[in-house]
Amino acid sequence: MTDAPILLSSGPLRRVGGALAVDFVNTIDWRLRPKTEERLLSFDDLLAWAAGTGALDRKQARRLSARAKAETAAAERVLQRACRMREALFRLLLAEARRKSAARADLDLVNRWLAGSAPRDRLERVGSHLSWRQSDPATLESVLDPVLWSAGDLLAVERAASLKLCAAPGCGWLFLDASRKASRLWCSMESCGNRAKAQRHYRRLNRS
Repeated sequence: MTDAPILLSSGPLRRVGGALAVDFVNTIDWRLRPKTEERLLSFDDLLAWAAGTGALDRKQARRLSARAKAETAAAERVLQRACRMREALFRLLLAEARRKSAARADLDLVNRWLAGSAPRDRLERVGSHLSWRQSDPATLESVLDPVLWSAGDLLAVERAASLKLCAAPGCGWLFLDASRKASRLWCSMESCGNRAKAQRHYRRLNRS
């Protein structure tokens, strides 16, 4: 994908997942290694991610940012909830990628969050595509609603069949494979793909 990187306090983060919910679960690096690298370090990071992906527009993000500064404890609770949601969604999406049945507990948890999310009341153009919107996000938790909508839409249709796990050992990022022959292996050629290419080249040199 060619999307500009999202600037978080931990540095730039690219969108490679192909769907909002997939990009959300990819906000942790090296998920399948013993030591992971968290990218959502604060509620401000969560807002920056949402604004960068188009899940919220800039005006909505500024409004929620001002509210978070006045309700710091509530903002921290929403961040913790976001991380729990991310892990449940990762397990659900990974099960789809591996063509396995998702754990009932994770499905029940996501369904409970979906039931409490705000209604989608209109479509708006975000970049080159249309996206669901709510008129006025009223609570700090509203930042997570578009992620839940995206996850529900993805899991409820056959598009989830194109979900894949990056082939790089330890990466743990997911993506929707839209390549013509469904042959994509890496979350990103700029990172994992080039790293694998360099490792193959190194092994060939050592064998020669």
